[in-house]
Amino acid sequence: MRVLFLGELFVLFLLLPVVFRTFIKKRNKVDTPVIFSLFAFIVLVLLTLAKGLSFSVIAVAIPCLFIFIFNLRSLGRCFQQLKTDVYTAGAIIVSLLGILLIAGAGYLIIRFYPVSTFRHLNSRDCEAVEIVKKNQTGSFAEGFSQISSVKEPVTAVLYKFIPYSVYSNQQDENELPVVLFIPDVYTSVNENSLTIESITRKGNIVLCADFYAKDNAYLESFWDFRVFRSFVLQAERLKNEAENAPQDQDQLDRWRQIKAAELKIIAERAKEAGLFERIALIVADGNASLAAKDFCEAENLDIPVFELNENIPGYISGMGNFAVNEPAVYTFVAKAPSDGWIQSQQIALRAEKAKLVQIQNDAAEDSVSSDSPEEEF
Repeated sequence: MRVLFLGELFVLFLLLPVVFRTFIKKRNKVDTPVIFSLFAFIVLVLLTLAKGLSFSVIAVAIPCLFIFIFNLRSLGRCFQQLKTDVYTAGAIIVSLLGILLIAGAGYLIIRFYPVSTFRHLNSRDCEAVEIVKKNQTGSFAEGFSQISSVKEPVTAVLYKFIPYSVYSNQQDENELPVVLFIPDVYTSVNENSLTIESITRKGNIVLCADFYAKDNAYLESFWDFRVFRSFVLQAERLKNEAENAPQDQDQLDRWRQIKAAELKIIAERAKEAGLFERIALIVADGNASLAAKDFCEAENLDIPVFELNENIPGYISGMGNFAVNEPAVYTFVAKAPSDGWIQSQQIALRAEKAKLVQIQNDAAEDSVSSDSPEEEF
């Protein structure tokens, strides 16, 4: 989140020499400042590929693309080392519009920046979290395996969140309970990282994953590509809610089956790592909770499922850490906006309560079992 914010500011900063160059009095020189529009465009592309498309990225992309496109001719002249004697009225107007667009984008990302969240994350009391990430290739039909060649596509990304106290030898990893986290289709693990890290800091190992296999695609189109998927699904959902349009039940059922299949893969990886017996809770966002219950019922597992929904003040079911990831949009669409950091802390506390209730129930059952008379043969 912080990297995205700084990257967006950097793109806007690179555009400043381009829009202000037309007001410099000195002429008869090569128009070198225009090269920064190309640099800004390249950084924007890299940022989008790394973090995915989002509403805030689009806010920055609008001035970036506007300035880049309208300065293509000037870029050509710069590469040809042609000198510029005077800027036309059109160039000055484009620069003025560019300044307004930069100011607007800058206002949006700075005005709604989640200061409280990052202040807590930077505090000394906030324990670090170690993240182990593994890229895999394959499909749901044939299974997933480690990538052995750079030519193989990444179709699954497995995550393991571990409290830093394990690495500082203050805790034994083998003694920590395991929590499975399942995001809804509208978000990825990265868009739920604040919540996942908060759960991890309570002394849990959290396992989760993102899947991009074609045989269980969320969207049956080009937009299922990793960079676009979350944004397209979120935008479509917000549009439907604004229009009070009902959701396609067939699509919801298909997503439910996909999420159950994803959870099965995560559980299999937990078994391979010797962590399955220590699974104490499944945390599922939105409709993914239905898939989690389906999975537990199909596998005959007595694992509690904690659902993330509107019962958490300010939380938008299925949208992950939307209050932090898209603070500007969240302010307008949330029924009762609240601080993203507080949301994550409430989720972590409630998840702990759900986990402890299950542990107490298991202990009570074990006690009853041990007190009952043994059957004689």
